[in-house]
Amino acid sequence: MSAEMGAATVACALKMGRAVRFAALVLVLAACRPPGYGKDGHPDAPPAGDGHPADGSGGGGDAAIDAAEAVCNHTFRLDGNGTASTVYLTGDFVQWAAMPPGAVAFTLGTDGAWTVTYPFHQGTYQYKFVVDGNWITDPTNPMTVDDGMGHTNSVYTCVP
Repeated sequence: MSAEMGAATVACALKMGRAVRFAALVLVLAACRPPGYGKDGHPDAPPAGDGHPADGSGGGGDAAIDAAEAVCNHTFRLDGNGTASTVYLTGDFVQWAAMPPGAVAFTLGTDGAWTVTYPFHQGTYQYKFVVDGNWITDPTNPMTVDDGMGHTNSVYTCVP
């Protein structure tokens, strides 16, 4: 009888060990999600809502601060590309999407300049413009960083 109880105890311990290992694996995988994952319903989607550039409202001025949400509404401007068909803003804040819905579309103004305003939460972000499929740094921003693959990214820091 004691040998049977010993075997049952070992079997129970092995089953528990598998359950504990599985629970630990689930916790590790859940902790590995990128910052902001799932906040916007889709990890590649930019923040949505009133005031978002994609809804055509334009947002505020350069680095204007929305006190209710503690964001910086930063306006980007690209001159000298009035004949371009499309201009998008992309970066680590939209997982480097090359086109919408992830990338944010610029609007061509009557002056021939492309502009877009994007609401950033506090932090430092790397970004680029995609002009008719060509990725370029922001020509008006001297703040850049090497991307580790032989190219350069523009850098924007939001400090509400």
